[in-house]
Amino acid sequence: MVASIKESPEDFVVEEIPLGLEPSEAGRYWVLKVRLRSWDTNAFLIELADRLRISRKRITYAGTKDKHGITTQYFCINAPVDPGSIRIRDAEILEWFRTDRMLRLGDLVGNRFRVRISSASDLRGHVEETVREMLSKGGFPNFFGLQRFGSLRTNTHTVGKLLVAGDYEGAARRYLYDPELDTDEFRISFGQTGDMVRAMAEYPQGLKFERAIIGYALEHGTLLGAFNALPRNLAMMFVHAYQSYLFNLAVSRRLSDLGSLTEPLIGDICVPVDRYSNPSGNFIRVDRYNIEKIGRLCGEGRVRITAFLPGYSYEAAGGYQGELEAHILDSEGVSPGDFRVKGYPELSSSGSRRPVIASPVGFSFSGDNTLEFALGRGIYATSLIREIIKGCR
Repeated sequence: MVASIKESPEDFVVEEIPLGLEPSEAGRYWVLKVRLRSWDTNAFLIELADRLRISRKRITYAGTKDKHGITTQYFCINAPVDPGSIRIRDAEILEWFRTDRMLRLGDLVGNRFRVRISSASDLRGHVEETVREMLSKGGFPNFFGLQRFGSLRTNTHTVGKLLVAGDYEGAARRYLYDPELDTDEFRISFGQTGDMVRAMAEYPQGLKFERAIIGYALEHGTLLGAFNALPRNLAMMFVHAYQSYLFNLAVSRRLSDLGSLTEPLIGDICVPVDRYSNPSGNFIRVDRYNIEKIGRLCGEGRVRITAFLPGYSYEAAGGYQGELEAHILDSEGVSPGDFRVKGYPELSSSGSRRPVIASPVGFSFSGDNTLEFALGRGIYATSLIREIIKGCR
């Protein structure tokens, strides 16, 4: 049996490490610390809003999680509610308090993980050797994990590409039916007929977001504008997923071409990082005057090379990295300006850059093939674990 993870929710446990979340007795907002079992963040937010009978826009959170695991997350509510009265299946309210500041996406230091690897053998020797070698090379490739592209249907980036390309109706149709992925009869039927009335009857009640798109089309007679029926943070995830896909391409090709993610070249854009690999300072452009110093800092793990998350005004690299990123955009048939999404201005993205490599904090391994570690915000445990269990059985 090949080693794997996430055979049961208990195999993948994650807890957020909040940033600057201070209780205040007279605070305007309620903060809930919630332990969720097999809940997707957006789905839980909608359920919580329904139970409290408030708009979902009155609830914010610091980080998104998929439903495959047990997660402890923080939610912030801008409404007069009784947190002690909340009862939702597979959700335990561990703590609640008032605060003065609304929680925003990204208000995290990172996440703590406990992950059990399913394997027929004791992996201690393999894991310890792999992690030692990984850390000697500066860490692991900071790829966005597969869940970034959808927990069940890994096509959020293809929907995002269509949005960026201005094919808004095509994006909505691809969300409802993807000919390259879908085998469900109700999706195939919609793909063949485009019958919205039939789709509303056949798409399961649990597919709330797909049904919201279908409902919009029935009400307005068109799929143009249909993404307005979704929560903004969910709709924005499609564009972010496409940016993530392009970032992964850039990291993969740099690693393939150069064999290293810690040796800067002239034209690279680097960034200082904290111990969790979170950016902690301004971007630094590598030139012939500072390349020796930046190379030393990269080797020490204090500075990281970055790759693009393209947008309409992101900072473009020069040299090898700049040519690589320009080639990726050209091969995709998109330009930076396309990320100004004219049909959905609220989904536009200016872009940014992201470290190409990351390191775990406080890594440990126990006898039942369980790993414990922490990672910075937006860094995927599945990307680390994939590197660790390569070749494991």
